[in-house]
Amino acid sequence: MTTLEEIDQVYACAAECEIWDQPVEHPTARAFVFAATGFLRALGEAEDTELWRSSAALLRRCRRLVCTVPLPFDEPLLQFEDAARQLAAAAAGFDGIADPGHVERLRTATLSLERLAADGGDPLGDCVRDFLTLEDPRDGIVVLSDRRFTDAVAEAMALNGVQTRIGTYADLVGHDIYASAVVVGPPAWIRPGLLNAPRIGNLALVHYGFFRESPEVAPLLFGPAVSTHVTRPIKKSKPFRYGAPETSALSPQPPEPEGVGLLSAEECSPSEEIQASFPRYPAEGSYRGVPDQVEAHAAVLADGSHVLLPTDADARILALRAEDLPDVHVEQVSASSVGRGDYLALRNRSHHQDLMDRADAILGLDAASLRATQAEWKKRLWERTERHPRGIRGVAGELRSLGAVTANVGYWVSGWCIRPRSKDDFAVVLRYLALGADVDGAWERLRRIDSAHRSAGQRYAHDLQRALTPDSVERLVAAGWCTVSPTGPDSETLIARIDDILPDTLQVPLHALCRLSATEDTR
Repeated sequence: MTTLEEIDQVYACAAECEIWDQPVEHPTARAFVFAATGFLRALGEAEDTELWRSSAALLRRCRRLVCTVPLPFDEPLLQFEDAARQLAAAAAGFDGIADPGHVERLRTATLSLERLAADGGDPLGDCVRDFLTLEDPRDGIVVLSDRRFTDAVAEAMALNGVQTRIGTYADLVGHDIYASAVVVGPPAWIRPGLLNAPRIGNLALVHYGFFRESPEVAPLLFGPAVSTHVTRPIKKSKPFRYGAPETSALSPQPPEPEGVGLLSAEECSPSEEIQASFPRYPAEGSYRGVPDQVEAHAAVLADGSHVLLPTDADARILALRAEDLPDVHVEQVSASSVGRGDYLALRNRSHHQDLMDRADAILGLDAASLRATQAEWKKRLWERTERHPRGIRGVAGELRSLGAVTANVGYWVSGWCIRPRSKDDFAVVLRYLALGADVDGAWERLRRIDSAHRSAGQRYAHDLQRALTPDSVERLVAAGWCTVSPTGPDSETLIARIDDILPDTLQVPLHALCRLSATEDTR
């Protein structure tokens, strides 16, 4: 079949596709989601201090999984029972030291979560199976927002007699045509344009009925990225009521908490969780509490995971440019230069820490003494920012007054930085810190570290490029991600397309940068 014939087939399918909005009703899930929302709204981001951050993040995670993953509530992978125990312990510890209203709302949410975990129901999964079995499920697909749950959902479907494919949003933009498809989660999360020409005969949008949004395409990350609007009509289905007939006077719905109202899809989106997990960077950028906190943007990847990218132009990461595919050219690029459509190479550990270990192997016996030189000037510079009444901004101003052309103090004090770009600026820093006059010697020692880092990155890029087979590149182009093992089975690397970048600048720890992260990792 030629490419033009494939395109004709896709559009012929799209012309006949019917899209159904399928709300799901489940009293226990509804009670938990509203209780969690009531706590989080009352807490408010302004009051979400470190005292509450862990509990709030855990509740956000549980709320998102309830709303997006078609698995039984007692599924061990969801960890609802463990989460309820952690929240109960936290609520007990807050007695007498925190706002009593917040503590009581946390207890209410915890009790609702305990009931949910004990319920063991699978309302989203049952609705999905009910829709797919109208046709042959083997010709269908279930679309999740996070690929980490695809295997578990496939197993749960098979245990209930439904053999079907489980994928992510990226599967809907390939060449495959499906008889039926189900997208699980709030309709507002569906990426712009996906419903304009669906490669599907029948499509169901399965979500709980307590979202206030009508099913329209909006970005998963709520920012300025929307460029396409849906004009295709979406048909309304009757609510799918799990495990019970329609509500009667003998079995009323739980009362809606006062002031909560219907849930906004944004409130349980991955972007909301990522942003809430790290504080926004102060607008004035004047002071930071610890030296390993750096500015970053969060990028969401095609497989549902995310990565935190440093804003500083000197920080580098392995990437493939979209315009190069299907030819493969892995290179080290500035992390601040990548954007939507580019592909990143990521592992579960920090890219920076990985480079340090590889670079130290190149430096050999000299690594320890060279690293000591690197650590000394950075430590002294950080101590000066702590003593200065205006923190980082004050020190930067003084360095500029002494002749520094660039004074990127916030980046210099972080573990990511090896040395300033300019030797002249470095000389100003050493004089400012009274670290002696041997600028040439110190600069040469830091140059050796920098050279080792670059060599380590180039070697790993070459290993990665050799590991990318034609089959894996084909999958990368079709699905938006693939995994390869360039240096053995314990070094699996994910290569994934950037689907969007959050506009907010976050303040994140150094170890969180440039590593493969799931939303659960922010707990």
